[in-house]
Amino acid sequence: MYMPDSRKFLLRITLLLIPALAISFFSGCSTQKDSFVNRAFHTVNAKYNGYFNAREIYQESLESLSEAHTDNYEQILSVFRYGTEQDAASISSNMDVVYEKASLVIRRHSMDIRGEEHNKWIDESYFLIGRSHFFKRDYTLAILTFEYIIRQYDTQRSHDSKVWIAKSYNQQERYEQAHRLLETLERRYNSGVLNDETVAMFRKAYADHFIRQERYEEAARQLEKAIPYQESRHERARLTFIQAQVYHHSGQFARAQETFERVLDMRADRNMRFQARIGMALAYDPSVGGSDFIRQELMEMLKEDRYGEFQDQIYYALAQLYMRAGDEDRAIEMFERSAEVSDNNDLQKGLAFLRLGEIYFEHPDYEKAKMYYDSTTAFLPGNYDEIDKVRLRHQVLTGLAQLSEIIAVEDSLQQLASLSSDEQEAIVADIIEGLREEERKRQEAERQRQQEMREAGRTARQGRQMGRGSEGGWYFYNTTAKANGEMEFFSNFGERPLEDMWRISNRQMMAGGFGDMDGFDDLVTEEEDTLEFDQYDKEKYLRNIPNTEEQMAASIERQVQAYFNKAMLFRERLNDLSNAIESFTELVNNFDGSGKELQAYYYLYHMHRETGNHAAAEQVKNTLLQNYPDSEYAMIIGDPDYAENIRNRQNLANELYEQSYRAFFSGRYDVIAENRAALDTLEVSRELEARFAYLHAMALGKNDDQELFMAELQNVVDIYQDTPVHQPASVLLASLHEAREERMAAEPEGETHRRERDPIDTPYNFSPDAVHFFVILVQTEHHDPSYVNATISQFNETQYEDENLSVNNIYFEEGKQLLTITNFANLESGMEYYQQWQDNEELETVRSEYIETFVISVDNYPMFYQDKEIEEYRYFFDYYYLEI
Repeated sequence: MYMPDSRKFLLRITLLLIPALAISFFSGCSTQKDSFVNRAFHTVNAKYNGYFNAREIYQESLESLSEAHTDNYEQILSVFRYGTEQDAASISSNMDVVYEKASLVIRRHSMDIRGEEHNKWIDESYFLIGRSHFFKRDYTLAILTFEYIIRQYDTQRSHDSKVWIAKSYNQQERYEQAHRLLETLERRYNSGVLNDETVAMFRKAYADHFIRQERYEEAARQLEKAIPYQESRHERARLTFIQAQVYHHSGQFARAQETFERVLDMRADRNMRFQARIGMALAYDPSVGGSDFIRQELMEMLKEDRYGEFQDQIYYALAQLYMRAGDEDRAIEMFERSAEVSDNNDLQKGLAFLRLGEIYFEHPDYEKAKMYYDSTTAFLPGNYDEIDKVRLRHQVLTGLAQLSEIIAVEDSLQQLASLSSDEQEAIVADIIEGLREEERKRQEAERQRQQEMREAGRTARQGRQMGRGSEGGWYFYNTTAKANGEMEFFSNFGERPLEDMWRISNRQMMAGGFGDMDGFDDLVTEEEDTLEFDQYDKEKYLRNIPNTEEQMAASIERQVQAYFNKAMLFRERLNDLSNAIESFTELVNNFDGSGKELQAYYYLYHMHRETGNHAAAEQVKNTLLQNYPDSEYAMIIGDPDYAENIRNRQNLANELYEQSYRAFFSGRYDVIAENRAALDTLEVSRELEARFAYLHAMALGKNDDQELFMAELQNVVDIYQDTPVHQPASVLLASLHEAREERMAAEPEGETHRRERDPIDTPYNFSPDAVHFFVILVQTEHHDPSYVNATISQFNETQYEDENLSVNNIYFEEGKQLLTITNFANLESGMEYYQQWQDNEELETVRSEYIETFVISVDNYPMFYQDKEIEEYRYFFDYYYLEI
């Protein structure tokens, strides 16, 4: 294309001027100059660079979190689809990016001029940061960010931030604080200052607040108000469905059915429409009948092709109807059918097995219950709301089965021991031959199973298309095909995580469940060891037969311990006194002199009384008093005042400690030594004994004999590691050692300045030359101590890199954590740090009315930690440290 020379010249000039003008424009856009050009530049760049990208990542992450969320229609659906902790962890790194990008927007483009922000995207960036913390489940940090927005910005985002703080409180189960904030928002709504988007979120947060507390009437009202504000028809349908569930749970069956019917008219997705139909069926009022018609309707649904994929849930609903009608046999049949036809829905299959397990647990038929709980843990997903409860019951049932097996195995081995060696070998040979035959049958069954699975696959597909499930391939209807499949594995081994050394892992779990039962871990180990046998090795079988006196004694001991643990499991974990009494009775009748009968008699006495069998209780009491007259158990049963006398001696010991504690502050240290000596005649807990020892050591420290003081502290540290005094004693001892080393290494440079003050009435000593700590007292209801710790540690690394300061976080009292920064050489260096705390901008996020700080000397620290009189030390600190 032809271009005149003059135009070419102008184009060159323009191309040369554009970079120069751009440099001039960018360099002139100050964040502290309120001009149109500056506002335009920073507004545009804030919105379309950092904020836009951060918001896109945020929204994509929320979509993936919502898609990962799995609804369990058996329970009230969650108002917000936040997924599991694992789901939240999957977007954590994205939320970090959101935080970084939004923070960069604030640093580069904030136009905070004389306290007024001139860039409207700054509060949006803070709001994005707060939500990124929320979805990382760092609710404390989220609350702090939202509170900052409320203080700094008089915009709609300040109202939105209150909603998100309420949501954070709900997540933390801090319902009282959440309710106060939601009531405030209700008043704002009534005054008309909330926009529709804020109202939509506010009403949902309010409904979630009430549902979490099972306050269903109030939740239904909030949902009714929330639904019109939802832009998405899917969200309106979902909230309507939840409202119907809430009505159902509150017993308003007619309103529940009416509301479920509304869901059908709202063009909800196919699954929710089906669940609404099921909800309508289950929400009939049992007081007015009508269940026969509903059952017939559900049976008709089974025949319809369009409900083929929902057959497992229809059978499950039928089972629930039969349970409500009191027909347990038909309910069991329907739960079994639900599990049978459920091919691709592990949650539904797991729920069916769970209900069957619960039924047999209540009978009680623990063997069948365990089988179903084995299957339950195999299929229920890890994010099921009550999975911990399910696993605990499965653990108990598994332990019961193991203990029963130990008893049976040891009984068989003991019977074999009474036979001749030839007879033993013959019996073992028969056992091995039987195992070989079982293995042959198993292999044959496996071949048949593979063939049947291929046939069943075709049949099941055809059956689903016709609306019918196959009845030939399930565990309970085709025992041969399934006996050695999944159910057998889980029956033998339970649910196994994908990890190495799973046997050890499982043993630790089981031992943890029965930690108070002596020998349980050893018994499980013994039982697991038998699993390692080569089942065809005759010699290994023969070696386990207790042919010597020592082996027989060990076998009997294992059996006794198994009986005792089994009885305790029935009593403590299953609350089954009948079976517990039976196990304890077998123990005392069959194992006289085992060492466990004394405890067994004691438990039998109390359980007979609990069950109202006073004659049996009296008989056990007489046996105990006759055979074990000097035992503590006999004294407790025989003397009604025995336990009361023990309590009196314990109370006296506590009174002596209180007296000694007061004596310490009044300088009467001899009282402490006398009272400690009197403990030998009283009932003293280990914790109280440790506190006495610590107080005695502190009293010795007042006698200016530092070596004796440190030696006594060392005894406390060594002897009482399992008590609360170990931590403060250790900190004090370490500080004393460090202070002594510093004094020995340093050359005297003259006397340190001491403040002149008239003495005041206080138990604390003013020691400006002593090593000092900086102490942070955090109210955990308002601040996360781990966040404060991290902030302080980062500050120390940058500002005190060469000082080698350390931060310790310990429990102080209910609702308070104590962070201690050590060590400062003297008062002056400690107070310099205190001033940094007051003034440094890096620490602004951890300064509030709920965090108290002060400096304390190493000799006063233990007294403060033990006394916990905060106001008393604050008075001392203000007088000697702050009054200049």
